[in-house]
Amino acid sequence: MATKTKNIQVNDGLTADQQTGVVELLKYVLADQHILYMRMRNYHWNITGPQFQQLHELIEEQYEQIGASIDESAERIRQYGAFAPGTLQEMIDLSRLNEEPGVVPTAREMVANLVADHEAVIRQLREDTEAAGEKFGDVAVEDYFTGLIQNHQKMAWLLRAHLEGENL
Repeated sequence: MATKTKNIQVNDGLTADQQTGVVELLKYVLADQHILYMRMRNYHWNITGPQFQQLHELIEEQYEQIGASIDESAERIRQYGAFAPGTLQEMIDLSRLNEEPGVVPTAREMVANLVADHEAVIRQLREDTEAAGEKFGDVAVEDYFTGLIQNHQKMAWLLRAHLEGENL
């Protein structure tokens, strides 16, 4: 779903079409971050089992990181003169991740789902990074997306470690 971009001219070396393209990428990334953030909050609130405390704290650390990324992505959209999507419906419509209403998996499934979500976000960010740089010529957003990939790789690794040898 394409959302309207306010036409405030930003003269930073990119054409209006390049800026519009980058803003659309940023909106998709923002929406993906929101869906992942909400899933992490859900799991944080509803996790049970022998590893409760450790996973509760790990998931909280990760959703706080994602929360900071959400804010930075929205602010980057604003830097291009566009308005950031700000409703839950917009996030659902724009996200490339799927919601699972009413589903409360086991602790092991929660961890596995989060690993899969991080990996899906990483794959999508790789495509977005390439588009930002090669298609739209925006090395700043390309660099930002590269940093997000690195963050998600670390979060996935920390979660994956719980699946390797832990009795969840």
